[in-house]
Amino acid sequence: MNYLWEASLRAAEQEIPPDQLRYTMADRFSGYMEVSNPYLNQEDLKELPMVEVNLYYRFYHIFKDLCHPEQKEFPQLTRELINLTVHELAGNDVLSGMSRKEYYKELLYQDFQDGAFGEDARKELGLFNREEREVILSGLLRQYETGSSLDIFKDMMEDLVDESIVYQSNDSFYEILVFIGQKETELMREKMDLLIRLFVELPYHVELYYEHHFGIMGVDCTMELDDMTLC
Repeated sequence: MNYLWEASLRAAEQEIPPDQLRYTMADRFSGYMEVSNPYLNQEDLKELPMVEVNLYYRFYHIFKDLCHPEQKEFPQLTRELINLTVHELAGNDVLSGMSRKEYYKELLYQDFQDGAFGEDARKELGLFNREEREVILSGLLRQYETGSSLDIFKDMMEDLVDESIVYQSNDSFYEILVFIGQKETELMREKMDLLIRLFVELPYHVELYYEHHFGIMGVDCTMELDDMTLC
């Protein structure tokens, strides 16, 4: 991490709340790097009490007086002002590098946090890690652009649920059968509940099968006794 925006994104990836991430002016720093880590390949920000930044690297005109060596009055206030200002600058850094798609995804995520999709959806989205949430938000944007389709739901299952297969029933056009090759847990049920509500449109109905595959005539590996589920 050499730049302020890298530290901000890394903190988001590690799900460090903004109020727990603190920035300060580095006591010793290189003129070639903006973030002064204890070691060059620092990855985990949770190990640091504060993120030290060379504020003269790009923001000398902002901090030249606040961080002046002769400025010794109100040290606590100075530290808080530096932290708040750097948080704002880091946020601007991230936004300036966002594409329109990334910006829309950020707005969608904020809608979830504000309860626009319902309280259950807000809680269930929190069960996914940051990378998985990015997949879900990308899927929602694609859905808004092209309309609902089973292809999007299949893509979500492939990207987010290991060992899953999605079938469309031959007996009923609107029946979707989903095999999940792992044990049924409360966590998985809640995740699937969100994916189905977001990406499966009416009048489709989804049946879930955990751990044991349902039998398919003509496919011998699914017709083994004690290892198959009856539909």
